[in-house]
Amino acid sequence: MRRIAMAGLVVVLALAGGMPARADKKEKAQAPEPKTVATGMASDDKIEITARAFLDRESRKEALGGDIGTGYLIVEVTLTPKGDEKLNLDVDDFLLRSDKDGQHSRPLTASQVAGSAVMVVKSVGGQQGRGMAGQSPGNYPGGYPGGYPGGYPGGYPYPGQAGGPTGGSATADTSGASATIEDKGAGKPNPLLDALKAKELKDGQIDKPVTGLLYFQIDGKVKPKQLELVYRRAPPRVSLRFKDPNKK
Repeated sequence: MRRIAMAGLVVVLALAGGMPARADKKEKAQAPEPKTVATGMASDDKIEITARAFLDRESRKEALGGDIGTGYLIVEVTLTPKGDEKLNLDVDDFLLRSDKDGQHSRPLTASQVAGSAVMVVKSVGGQQGRGMAGQSPGNYPGGYPGGYPGGYPGGYPYPGQAGGPTGGSATADTSGASATIEDKGAGKPNPLLDALKAKELKDGQIDKPVTGLLYFQIDGKVKPKQLELVYRRAPPRVSLRFKDPNKK
């Protein structure tokens, strides 16, 4: 009777999903999410530079407060002058290099990243079949400046004289093209452009620490150790490498 009762209890527990777990069974620890913000630091006798590179889309959105999209890499830099001398800060003195494939980029302006201005190329129709004979030689004596005998230096006749050119090629095309810049978003709000402008590193003289964002055009995924940030104004130039935040 005891065996039957015990068997019935096991069946009931199994059907109810209530079989007690083993006390010594440990839950598998979940792997931590990889960190996606790499840091670096370098200095010389004039300036110290610390930087943070935001390597994935989510970290870039958090740093900027908006989505810059793909194909860009954001670096936050803090520049600290040493001594009492003011330093001239020019954003164009920065350069970001990738050892992975040789890509390199200078900082982009906010308008280059999220501006609405576009270049429009329009063709300008020319006249086919119009050659030199269709062009007036003007009022110059003999047809050309200086009144050269026969119309050209060396005695060549000018257009309209015997032996001179009398017509243009039927396939000649003097058409060209004009390029204009049109602002398609003039007057329209652009939250991304506003965020880029508000947080970008500004040019100017500095005598105390300043912090701002730099926007670089780098395609594809890159590892921290593959990135080099160069500040080319300081003699000698200051170059820093980024550390992998996931390695101790």
